[in-house]
Parts: sequence; C-alpha cells; structure tokens
Amino acid sequence: MMKNSAKSLLEFTVGLGLSTLILTYIVSTASGRVAAFIPIISEMPFNEPESTIFGTGLGISIFSFLILAQVFHRIFEPLAKNIGNEYDHLNDIMRILATIGAICGVITVNFHWNLYPMLHGITAFILFTSFLIWGTFAYILLEKSGKKNNIRKYAVYSGWIFYFLMIVFSVMDNLDLMQKEDDFFHRMDNPPTIDTERSLYLNLTAFCEWAMVFSFYTNALTYRKELKGIRI
Repeated sequence: MMKNSAKSLLEFTVGLGLSTLILTYIVSTASGRVAAFIPIISEMPFNEPESTIFGTGLGISIFSFLILAQVFHRIFEPLAKNIGNEYDHLNDIMRILATIGAICGVITVNFHWNLYPMLHGITAFILFTSFLIWGTFAYILLEKSGKKNNIRKYAVYSGWIFYFLMIVFSVMDNLDLMQKEDDFFHRMDNPPTIDTERSLYLNLTAFCEWAMVFSFYTNALTYRKELKGIRI
C-alpha cells in the first residue's frame, strides 16, 4: 500500500463503512434485538456491542472522507477553473459542504436515535443531503472535463431517487401512525424496536435508506482512478 495514498484511503473508507454496516446488522439481528427484515440503519446500534461497533467504525470511515474531501478539492480545482469561474466558486462551496456533512455524520453515528432523536435526525439529514449534492457536483464536473463514467452516473441518479423515495415513504409512515397516535412526529421519539409492528411504509423507508447508502459507496469507488498516484 502506497504511503499517504489518497486511493488507499478511499478504499479503506469504503471498506470500513461497508463492513461496519454489515457487522452491525449481523450482531444486532443475530442477538434478536433488531428485526432482520428490514431495519432502519439507525435502529441497529441501540445496544452493545453493536453501538460501539457502529459508532467507531462509521465515525472513522466518515472522518476519513472528510480528509478526502480536501484532496478532491485540490484535484477538482484546475478542472473547475478550466470550465469557468462559477465552477471554481462551487468547488470551494462543495469542500465546505462536504466538511460540514462529514462532521454531522460523525455526530449522527455516535448520538443514537433512541437517546438523541432531534440531534440524530437533523445531522443525518445534513449528512445525506450534503453527500448527495457533493456527489452530483463531482459527477457533473468530471463529465464536463471529459471524464465520463456510467457507473458514477447511475449511482448519483439512484442515490437521489432512493433519497426522495425514503422521504416519501417516511412521511407516509408518519401519516399512518398519526391516525393511531395523533402525533405526526411519533416515530421520531419512538424509534422502531424488535417488537414494533413493521408497516409496509416503514419497510420501504428502510429499504430505500439502505439502497441510498450503498449508492454512496458505489459512487465513491468510481473515484479510485482520479485518486491514483495522489498523495494526501
């Protein structure tokens, strides 16, 4: 492995993130503490040891992306200047956005839904939205620079599709709950558990969240070529 290699850090970031999610799922479901089909990602780390696995693994993975965001800004800078001043300014904004998103991500995975519902929900929203916007900017910038990648394109599109579907199904789940609990935000303060009756809307929300997150990792791996030979 090349010392201080940005490509190696990207591979580490993706590998650690994916393995952490899978390990957390296995531990939490095998113990009978989380519904095997299909949990919201944020409901998995409510107990130990999955809480520590989840917070530590994803925290390091997301912090690693924060470092990579600064590297990408440096790589994108000459490309953005060649396209036009507006892209040069956008590149600076995207670095700030990715940094804020990553910081929120570290908070999200360590301040769990069952204990800090408001903080967890807000930071998760910023994390997902900022990463989608950054990924879209990076895709467009590279496309305009003649560096097309179909996998990257489909990963960006699918990420947005699953993001919006996740929101739609979450709203529908809350509307369904409101008829029973008379509280639109009941789910926020009462996250699902192993004993929760899982509606179709809740399952679809969880599926879309998992699909969106996997689209993030798929998109990230398409930048291995751009990071080859780059030092941090």
